[in-house]
Amino acid sequence: MTKNSYTCVFVADDDEDDRYLLNSAFAKNSPQCQLAFAHDGLALLEALEQSGSTPELIILDLNMPRLNGFEALKQLREHPLYQCTPIVILTTSDEEQDRQRAQVLGASEFITKPMNGTLLSQLVIRLREEWLVGRCC
Repeated sequence: MTKNSYTCVFVADDDEDDRYLLNSAFAKNSPQCQLAFAHDGLALLEALEQSGSTPELIILDLNMPRLNGFEALKQLREHPLYQCTPIVILTTSDEEQDRQRAQVLGASEFITKPMNGTLLSQLVIRLREEWLVGRCC
């Protein structure tokens, strides 16, 4: 796989607007990273299986159809290829019980979705610095 075709970040989120905003924020603040998007956890698992490579970072929403973020996180952590992959929960939930459940299932971080483009850009910069420095493409 060539450097230009390598996908660094896989994102599972059922909200088209959130996928668009996240893609725009990465394009602006971390253009070297290629993103792959899935509309739910099941589509994410299928895309990862087909990709043939392990991403540098996985971003999961919690509330998705077919296979939600908790279920996807559990399956990812049970798979040998993704046991050490950083998995960030990016969700609208700010419930403490959701934070605790995500932590127990092995989430690397739990972040409540920012509500504007500036905060999302800051988040992408932080994710790049914490999880992708020296790893992405």
